[in-house]
Amino acid sequence: MLDDAQAHAFIEDGFIRIENAFPRRLADECREIIWRDLSADPDDPATWPRPVAARPGYAQAPFLAAANTPRLHAAFDTLVGKDRWTPPASLGGFVIRFPGGEPAAVDNWHVDVSFPGPASDPYNYLTWRANVASRDRALLMLFLLSDVAQDDAPTRLRTGSHLDVARALEPEGEDGLDAIELGRRAEAASRHRPTAHATGSAGDVYLCHPFLVHAGQPHLGRHPRFLGQPKLDPSGPLRLDGGGSPVETAIRRALGR
Repeated sequence: MLDDAQAHAFIEDGFIRIENAFPRRLADECREIIWRDLSADPDDPATWPRPVAARPGYAQAPFLAAANTPRLHAAFDTLVGKDRWTPPASLGGFVIRFPGGEPAAVDNWHVDVSFPGPASDPYNYLTWRANVASRDRALLMLFLLSDVAQDDAPTRLRTGSHLDVARALEPEGEDGLDAIELGRRAEAASRHRPTAHATGSAGDVYLCHPFLVHAGQPHLGRHPRFLGQPKLDPSGPLRLDGGGSPVETAIRRALGR
């Protein structure tokens, strides 16, 4: 269970870090599966893809166990509301960054979208959308499956930017904005925000407001960085006219409600 200070930090900053959210041994097991899937040798840099490799969600036992620890479930209850979220069925898409310092497309500031609109291409994520009620997304989550130091391409987070994004989305109603337009507006609206970095140890998890503006960055270290980036699915719509969860409270405060 999160304490009041952590819930307040989530509302104000848009994220909190849960240390040791899942055991390191599970992170090790997950990495072994991903290395095999990449057809790469962790001890032979010549076999590593560069600068980034992306993989879809994994649902094998160690991934499910990492996503569903009692500590994480208690945190979901606090941030989203008891019985208002669906247990993760995978660890979502994976972004693996490799040393070398090369930039990648994911290095642009953006907000994750969560649902297809009427004109969206189901296979083109950039055409998907997000709206002010955060349809189909209760949290953005960053699962560290490797140790991530400052040089290891930690995800960049714009502290407090979820408030700017809520205000940008409000006039767009239920349809919201697609990924490209939302990213453009979110980047501009949050330029004044300080940048934090999602560093930590294998087993740590960053629980982020679904509107948090974030970006990748080149890898300047020596060891590949493994990151799972699933969403937490809500079991019903957010209650922006009176819901009391920290996710809802942050949006209402941004909108002056």
